[in-house]
Amino acid sequence: MSKNDRRFHAALLCVTALVMAGCSLSNLKGGAETSSNGGGRSSTATAFSPSSDPRKDLRDALMKLNTAYPYRLTETTSSAAGGQEIPGGTRVVEFAAADRSHMKWTGGPGGTVEAISIGNKHYWYSDGKWTEGELPQRTNRGTDFAKKLAEMVKEVKYVGPETVNGVACHAYTGTFETSMGGQNWTGTAKVWIGTADGLPHQSDS
Repeated sequence: MSKNDRRFHAALLCVTALVMAGCSLSNLKGGAETSSNGGGRSSTATAFSPSSDPRKDLRDALMKLNTAYPYRLTETTSSAAGGQEIPGGTRVVEFAAADRSHMKWTGGPGGTVEAISIGNKHYWYSDGKWTEGELPQRTNRGTDFAKKLAEMVKEVKYVGPETVNGVACHAYTGTFETSMGGQNWTGTAKVWIGTADGLPHQSDS
């Protein structure tokens, strides 16, 4: 695998790091029906009601992203270490289909980074230039993304009905665990699942 392939896979993995970010999801313009705030609601969506198993509710909502195309993930990060604030940034990932995605990262010490993936082809923008490459094997980035998020979910508690960005949701709090770069990461998050569509609309972590 080339250096660019490794960087590309690292970027996709970082997208799943909800334990380190605040995220929101919305439909892309021209996709399925949208609510007034831009939050997605598929024309085939079914109403969601909490069950007696909060962990299952949250994992099921994350896995529903496999069929929620097209949708957009907006991720805003901030952090501190040793009493010093580390510059954050914003990552926007658009999942147009299972094998089509567009990621753009702005802010932070790395400047602007962008990646476009279509099937096995990917195009990486960094250091002021574009690089074309191929993934070593066909991957379903949307499915991988949803599966990774679901695997990270550990203990979950149901909070109750709440409204986020004008959309009726059910709120959950939980802990997440994952491994990145040879290290284990743990964190807590609050996630809002849409009452009308059963999809995750926002996560504050």
